[in-house]
Amino acid sequence: MHIEWEAPIHMSLSKSSELKLRDIIIPEDYEQLADLLNMIEPGSASAQSLEEEDRQMPSTSNLKINEDGLLVGFGRTRVIAKNVKGQIIGYGASFRAPWVDPGNVGSVFCVHPDFRGKGIGERILAHLENWANEQQASVLSSIVMDWIDDSLPFVQKRGFSVDAHVFDLELDVNQFNYAKYANIVERVAKSGIQFTTLADLTGEDSESKLYELCVETSKDNPGQYSSLPPFEQWRKEFLPEDNSRKQWVFLAVDGERFVGLTQLFSTEDDAVFYTNYTGVQKDYRGRGIAKALKLLSIDTAIKSGAHTMTTDSEEQNAPMQHINRSFGYIPGKGHYRILKQLRK
Repeated sequence: MHIEWEAPIHMSLSKSSELKLRDIIIPEDYEQLADLLNMIEPGSASAQSLEEEDRQMPSTSNLKINEDGLLVGFGRTRVIAKNVKGQIIGYGASFRAPWVDPGNVGSVFCVHPDFRGKGIGERILAHLENWANEQQASVLSSIVMDWIDDSLPFVQKRGFSVDAHVFDLELDVNQFNYAKYANIVERVAKSGIQFTTLADLTGEDSESKLYELCVETSKDNPGQYSSLPPFEQWRKEFLPEDNSRKQWVFLAVDGERFVGLTQLFSTEDDAVFYTNYTGVQKDYRGRGIAKALKLLSIDTAIKSGAHTMTTDSEEQNAPMQHINRSFGYIPGKGHYRILKQLRK
């Protein structure tokens, strides 16, 4: 069952053109939706990946208001916008996962480049906000790309404010002189820090300690929004079988304590590696641990045939920005994380 709304909007195609906004139909909409998402961000989706993502989601909503008057549980709404030719030209989703901070609801939305500025994004965003209000959410979050003209003013006019600016960075490892920095790893090691990988510390206990390290280091990470998911869900996301390896999780250890990490992911291009996460316990910062970990990961990537390293970082994360820039990373495109307060 799906619901379809029809509302006239002004388009250059013809005066009789109408926008059709309706609930997503699966699996029928997967192919066209993937095409739209890839037009916005190449390589970001496929019909298969969308189907797999849906399979991992609960089939029914269990949203409720807790004893503190805040929204908890799981639920979502997803809509597409179609033109009279049946082409999907817009998409929006508003959702809440059980582990997200109470009261918070996330969202994503996009419009085909040829159909922007015609009221489609406004209709989709209004639907997502209405749904969040109906569920009695406190905060609606979303993202807009910093390279799409007028995307930020569009949401700011509708009551959203910028919470973070995260952008990509890229390093040409062919121009990277590892020997220039090799003494950093040696110096940190001499201070009593041991460098190893998750592959050398197998077992449930090691993964649990890694999880706790990620939880702690994410708390004051400007790029992190809301809490990390529970262990099992985090493990699926942090150690995916298709593009992660335990030997690519580099750890700094002090005795039995995990105090720092950085992690690599493979990409569709065998010669491009992505740094998924880097973090150091607060009481161990300023000792060069993050820099040493990143150096070890870059060395591994080079030995694995990489010509490019990529990562992303939040604009206000000064220590990580300094490390990345000192290594020669060049900033690129990014996105703004935006928030709208719905109720206090």
